[in-house]
Amino acid sequence: MNKKLITVRKARKITQADIATYLKMSQTQYQKRETGKIIISDQEWKDIARLLDVSVEEIYEEYDNQHLILQKKIEILELQIKALRAGKKK
Repeated sequence: MNKKLITVRKARKITQADIATYLKMSQTQYQKRETGKIIISDQEWKDIARLLDVSVEEIYEEYDNQHLILQKKIEILELQIKALRAGKKK
């Protein structure tokens, strides 16, 4: 969760939809970035900071990557299980 970003965005009365439009993505895709489900790229941080008229340092927070790493591992395991099951059905 990007609490600093959310706080500044709300203080500026800018919506998630406003930022999403600025970044040329859907509001859902932006929301996933704001909540930490998708990592915000360096360029996106710069663009968001420009829109909010702040420095990147004022809104940037380090990610807790553990949940993202575990989520990716789960996705890989699910694909492997699906492939194994498909192989047994032949």
